Amino acid sequence: MSDEWAKRQEDNDMKLHLQSLLNNAESDGNPLRWFEDLYDSADGDSSQIPWARMEVNPILKDELEREYLEPGRALMVGCGLGDDAIFLEQLGWKVVAFDLSPSCINWCKERFGTSSVIWEVADVTQPPEEWLGEFDLVVEIHILQAIQIEARIEAAKVLPKFLRPNGRIISIGRELTSRVVEISPPPWPLARAWLMEQFSSLEKVLFQPIILNDWPDIDRYIGVWKRPKEK
Repeated sequence: MSDEWAKRQEDNDMKLHLQSLLNNAESDGNPLRWFEDLYDSADGDSSQIPWARMEVNPILKDELEREYLEPGRALMVGCGLGDDAIFLEQLGWKVVAFDLSPSCINWCKERFGTSSVIWEVADVTQPPEEWLGEFDLVVEIHILQAIQIEARIEAAKVLPKFLRPNGRIISIGRELTSRVVEISPPPWPLARAWLMEQFSSLEKVLFQPIILNDWPDIDRYIGVWKRPKEK
């Protein structure tokens, strides 16, 4: 059995597992519950979390090295196992990191017990009021692409509301292009036009297609938008 074949088989097995969790959650009337089901069933095994690199996302790292931003308050949306939040902390940001899954947040607290990151359980579509207008940087990686369209639209409406004037959103995910073949979600690759529409109240800083060396068959993007200064 070749390494490539084995990897594809593992990917297929994970896809079936995610689809099963999603179907069960939707059948129970709580479509976003599958995140908690996934983290809980992983039982501390990060290999069961398909988006867990256990290190900072390379696209985020490259962007924060491309242009220096004065550290302030940062919000990590759907923080996963926490590596991106820790990277922001290391750069000097005061970080609030949240996820919908209590098991996920407990996992982060266990991994990074001495960190100053504030770990919270929260729903991006119904965030705490005190977070609105309070952050200089908002980062979402693979979150919009991982939730169903109704929740995705609500989440996209909320993200700009977290920003202070001149604050930035960094959004990273899979882009819907002509290379994308029909697959069972999640994730749902996102169209560039859809993203531009959702963040039309902000100033576009950049939008760049990305292909990672370890996943050459997947089209990705990074989008950066800025809230205008108040006049």
